Amino acid sequence: MPSALRIARALWESEEVVQILPDPEVLLRTLELMNRLQLGRKRILDTALAATLESAGVLKLATLNPRDFGIFPFLEIVEISAV
Repeated sequence: MPSALRIARALWESEEVVQILPDPEVLLRTLELMNRLQLGRKRILDTALAATLESAGVLKLATLNPRDFGIFPFLEIVEISAV
């Protein structure tokens, strides 16, 4: 875990990374998506991430778990393989 945390911090602080954070509207959009898509409590974090990406204008998401995000119609999902 320490190694993974170091990698995550290095990526977050990288000059090539554009950091995006949720604004107050993201919570409302998260709740709207959860209601419309009939998602349960185990999907809150995925939905909040999707809403944050949407508010930042991110249209594409590379993920190891395409099923988790394929439900969001505004995201194009790019499946990546574990190394």
